[in-house]
Amino acid sequence: MTALQPLSGLRVLECAGWNGVLAGRLLAEAGADVVRVVGPDGDPLDREPPFFGSSGVSIQSAFYNAGKRVTMVDLSDAAGRAQFLDLARAADILLEDWPPASPPFEDGDLRAANPALVRVSVTPMGLDGPRSGWRVNDLVANALCGSAWLTGDAASPPISGYGNQSHHTAGLYAAVAALAGYRFARVTGEGVRIDLSAHEALVSCTEQLLMQWFFPNGTWGTPIARRQGSLHWSGAYEVYPAKDGHGVMVTASLKLTEVLVPWLIECGAAQDLADREKYPDVIAMVKNLPYVMKVLREWVATWERGEDLFYEGQRRHQPFGVVWNVREAIERSPQIEARGYFSEAEVPGFGRAKLPGRFFRTNADGPPLALPARIAVSEAGWKPRTGGARQARAASLDRARPLEGVRILDFTHVLAGPFGTRVLGDLGAEVIKVSSAKRSGGANSPDHPYYVCWNRNKKSVALDMTRPEARAVARDLALKSDVIIENFSAGVLRRWGLDYASLEAEHPGVTVISMGGMGQDGPWKDFVTYAPTIHALTGLTYLTNPEGTRTDGYGFSLTDHLSGLAAALAALEGLEHRERTGRGLAVDLAQYELGLGIMAPALMDFLANGTNPEPPGNRHPFDAWAPHGIYPCAGDDRWIAIAARGDDEWRRLAGMLEIDPGGQFATHDLRVANWRQLDDAIASRTRREDAFELAERLQRAGVHAGPVQHARDLAESDPQLEARDFFGSARAEKWGEYGLDRFPARFDGARPPVYEGVHQVGEDTFDVLASVLGYDDGRIAELMASGALS
Repeated sequence: MTALQPLSGLRVLECAGWNGVLAGRLLAEAGADVVRVVGPDGDPLDREPPFFGSSGVSIQSAFYNAGKRVTMVDLSDAAGRAQFLDLARAADILLEDWPPASPPFEDGDLRAANPALVRVSVTPMGLDGPRSGWRVNDLVANALCGSAWLTGDAASPPISGYGNQSHHTAGLYAAVAALAGYRFARVTGEGVRIDLSAHEALVSCTEQLLMQWFFPNGTWGTPIARRQGSLHWSGAYEVYPAKDGHGVMVTASLKLTEVLVPWLIECGAAQDLADREKYPDVIAMVKNLPYVMKVLREWVATWERGEDLFYEGQRRHQPFGVVWNVREAIERSPQIEARGYFSEAEVPGFGRAKLPGRFFRTNADGPPLALPARIAVSEAGWKPRTGGARQARAASLDRARPLEGVRILDFTHVLAGPFGTRVLGDLGAEVIKVSSAKRSGGANSPDHPYYVCWNRNKKSVALDMTRPEARAVARDLALKSDVIIENFSAGVLRRWGLDYASLEAEHPGVTVISMGGMGQDGPWKDFVTYAPTIHALTGLTYLTNPEGTRTDGYGFSLTDHLSGLAAALAALEGLEHRERTGRGLAVDLAQYELGLGIMAPALMDFLANGTNPEPPGNRHPFDAWAPHGIYPCAGDDRWIAIAARGDDEWRRLAGMLEIDPGGQFATHDLRVANWRQLDDAIASRTRREDAFELAERLQRAGVHAGPVQHARDLAESDPQLEARDFFGSARAEKWGEYGLDRFPARFDGARPPVYEGVHQVGEDTFDVLASVLGYDDGRIAELMASGALS
């Protein structure tokens, strides 16, 4: 282990609520000194339920503020403002979510205090635009971005998704933006203000929602993606119940004819699938996929225990997952204990408590994060820098492309890894994607819209890695790269000699990121996972359901997007670690542990209090908001999300909807206790309203509300996205001009400008081998003749 953590010495000033608080924790995980500034009323997170027993210590504050120092400053007071500016003078990064219409400081004040400061403004809707002042919580954010539209069953109301997931998405993006901006500041000596819209960030992380809109002629048959319970947009993954009631996420998408169909036949199911005249090949089966899934549903129903099917499926390298509740997710997983995921800390007034681990691991990690420490402003100990990052640099760099000059070697496939390298490519990195004809089928082909969505701004090199000549070329590329990212099974990169340990002697500055589903060790390291597998095993599927339902879960691959963002963050940490030590990082990014991290408050509540929650539908998981729901509106399948915090906001809402605010709804506790009657009363009023007009009126009245939007709403009538010019286009030889979503942040007003269309497999092989590696024509011709470049 090296002496310094990846971000040792980095100073982060955090003055933010839900959308920024995870970013601070993520930077603290990597060793940054994060000072969180709260107002004279204390930290709002300290009042967020649940709590450690009767201690009064908030579980959510303990998790999101872990590793930080927290200090109190009154920004309405001249002395407090001076104290804050003193901190800003010495900081490297400021994370804030101040209201765009009434920030406590003007941009010029902060630039004058610290011209090299990287300021990340992470607001619900962005700093400008007609909805920039909207009140948005997690529920409303999920409604506005399309997440809720995709989640749930078509016959039921949309489901927001369990547990702070909009804030996790925004927080990961904010951490990425912060380090990208810091690289610009470090290289140029100039600061930058980054305007990150949580709304845009969320829209970019909804998988098929935009794909189907941009490419309406696919097999999905409609540009507006549907809610369809646990059934994946591909039609090839779904959750089915076993006899014991446990749902099992099964799929027909991997080795269908080689493994799955023989297994079914072995069990006495689907004998007709062996009929070579009816099903001569896998294409014929895929064309009749609904029947194959029906066979799977009936087969799962014959298993006594869902967990047995999960383990047998994984033994056969099928990405099955059993749907566990929170208690089971913790107690039934040997992987958690084997990898030492939880640490312990002493909670005042409670005793020893277990805390979740990092979102990803590196070979330079420090000790587990401690609970937040309360300090006086004078104890921060920061002094303005006199050199280093504060010296003016001669180098130039486009502030909207702060990763120019960084080379990424991309061995990833499907969604999680490609999304992460897409983020790095948007920010200016040179991304060299390694693929082959053998691995470029279906959704891994540039002829498929899915691939097109995640692989812009990348060069394509074809290497058949089964051949030693190709592995030698890959090693040469690795030695010329700053970061290598892969999401193969555990150990594949090591066998190729491309892991950090194999490259370290020749190239100590390289960072190698392995995005294995379960991580690089532990009893589950060889398990095959997709995002729905992770959702099932961590409790996310179980809890993202209407009351009384257990099998719907998220309507898209949430953890794939978040794992991609985590990989981008790890890459940036590797660059910073190299700057400090001359050495890169070996990163073990277990997507399973990221899935546990985004469920942390629920896991901690069980560990501390024994709470094993049931699906809450759209009610707030910890009853902090009431009402908190999605309600029907006029028109076909139109809905509005409405949430109220406290009695004042409830009375404003009740007045707008002409509901008696008293009686059984007079207090928060009564509204929580009578939530069914409350939801009925609200729904009876919203049914006759236009969702968009009602949301506008409620927002003007100071109520958290937003229409549940689908792809057409976002692309054609979302005034915020239109005003901020969020959608753009790219061009590719096969596809012509096609639509895309741009990077969800601006750097001093400029959005990253380059969106190059997807390249065909191997399109850039000759150019990369010649320009990057210096191979001559003869050597390249020999490699082509050997079949290595295919």
